[in-house]
Amino acid sequence: MFYHRDGRILWHRGRKIRGKTIHDGEGFSKSCIEKTLRNGVPIEKDDVVITLSGDGLPRSARMLLVKSLMIQPVSPDLFLYVDSGIKESFSVSDSEVFKVMGHLLGEVIDKIKTSRGDTGGISGTSDAIRDIREQVVKYSLEEEPVLLLGETGAGKNHIAELIHRFSGRKGPFIVVNTPSIPETLFESELFGHTKGAFTGAGESKKGLVEEADGGTLFFDEIAEVPVSFQAKLLQFIETRKYRTLGDSREKQADVRIVSASNRRLEEEIKTKRFREDLYYRLSVLPIEIPPLRTRKEDIRTLVKENERHLRGMTVNEEFWKVVLGHGWPGNVRELIHVIKRAGIQLKGPVIGKEIETIIHHRADKENEAGPGMEHLYEAIDSGKSFWDTAWKRFIDRDLSRGEIRSFLEKYYMANNKNLKAMSRALNIVEKDYPRFISALHKYHIHPGR
Repeated sequence: MFYHRDGRILWHRGRKIRGKTIHDGEGFSKSCIEKTLRNGVPIEKDDVVITLSGDGLPRSARMLLVKSLMIQPVSPDLFLYVDSGIKESFSVSDSEVFKVMGHLLGEVIDKIKTSRGDTGGISGTSDAIRDIREQVVKYSLEEEPVLLLGETGAGKNHIAELIHRFSGRKGPFIVVNTPSIPETLFESELFGHTKGAFTGAGESKKGLVEEADGGTLFFDEIAEVPVSFQAKLLQFIETRKYRTLGDSREKQADVRIVSASNRRLEEEIKTKRFREDLYYRLSVLPIEIPPLRTRKEDIRTLVKENERHLRGMTVNEEFWKVVLGHGWPGNVRELIHVIKRAGIQLKGPVIGKEIETIIHHRADKENEAGPGMEHLYEAIDSGKSFWDTAWKRFIDRDLSRGEIRSFLEKYYMANNKNLKAMSRALNIVEKDYPRFISALHKYHIHPGR
């Protein structure tokens, strides 16, 4: 069991534990743990051996039939508790293993705390974000599917990567970018295909499931999985077995499933766009990430953790007044983008109210194309496809809906509002034209509407 110095129980495995704190919990030797909370001194087998006789035996241990235990501090605030159950005592090698494990955990925690990488939005002091951090640690050690729910930009992708990283899985972290996969190619992308399996399959291709073997398969925007494929996805999640297109042999893959959605899947179920049984299979371990506007106490932490992007400039109270008063519809992603742009565009040494110009500039981008789009036009002129340029950046959320709509409007008007001619100008091949039209409507980016 892991527990915090403030008494919170963070994670446990083995015997059933009840309660969320040491004070109200059951299923462990409470008196021994309370001793560590008082003085912070490690308790080891040589110091405390609990037996089934003697008047001094703690009642909690007597009830559980525990005969020996070990408590190892792994950081200034975190402890590892292990007891032997009905085993007579820990061996010397057992004790050494637990000691080493405690030291390693302490080192990992220190590395996480001192990491200068972007947090992705799970740093902060709010109760909500503390709960999410604890859920990430707990769920990482399990094998059941995790479902991440939250608005765009809340940090779902980063949390998925953290779950994979903390899980200890040796395989890779593979992302299934569901919105960018045409319905007709979904099964092929996921399960792979053999040469000649369908028209255009000139060579065999390994699927994303096979690539993720031994690791984690992350479905970004799971609501975009075609209804026609959802039954096969459910079967794979339950059995870990699948068939490559064109191959009669059944394969098996050891993958952890993590998925994310910015939609309410319950609503998708009501409209028959998402299978109810698939939803329940994916949401065994749900994590809901609240929008940044509901936890503004986390904003200061996020700004300070990303202050390197300000390139040496400092901020004053006017800055905080503007930042804390903004609604942040793009959540953590929007906040980090604003900080990065402020470091490039503003002149120091102190940033104050002028941060408003950066924030409002970002908001205006929803309605018009901003600067820096020239290279996209140049890429199209050089023969690159719309899918590999503007669409990829839109799916990766580097372009807003307003930006890609404005980009498309230029080609729409230049081709006399003819969508077919427009698609050819964007280097979209004939067979992808239906996919292109579908994307315009589905994502509300049709330049004529």
